[in-house]
Amino acid sequence: MKNKRYLLCVAISIMSMNLFASTEQEKIYLTQILNQLNAMKPLIVAAAYEQPKTNRIQFHYTSYKDATGKSHNGLLNDVNEIENGIQEKLNHIPEEPHILLPLKGDYIEHHNKVEHA
Repeated sequence: MKNKRYLLCVAISIMSMNLFASTEQEKIYLTQILNQLNAMKPLIVAAAYEQPKTNRIQFHYTSYKDATGKSHNGLLNDVNEIENGIQEKLNHIPEEPHILLPLKGDYIEHHNKVEHA
């Protein structure tokens, strides 16, 4: 009987250590993801600056308004939202459940230019 209790205690200890290690490893990965997202932001801004404004197809690096005046997220806005979500998880801020809005993801806009001969 003593051996069974001992084995049970060892098993519980190992399982709790694995849970802790898994949580710590997750935090490490999330921190690495944050570092990559932060490294991407200046590249997104630089790419937006370099994009010719006269292109028929514009990639939306930042937020924009469509032809109807409706605002949409651009790539930089979505990266910021992802970063905020990861920060929230890392900080373990207890909140009531809320609905997460999907990323917009529509970064390409087509302009139909009519060329006159």
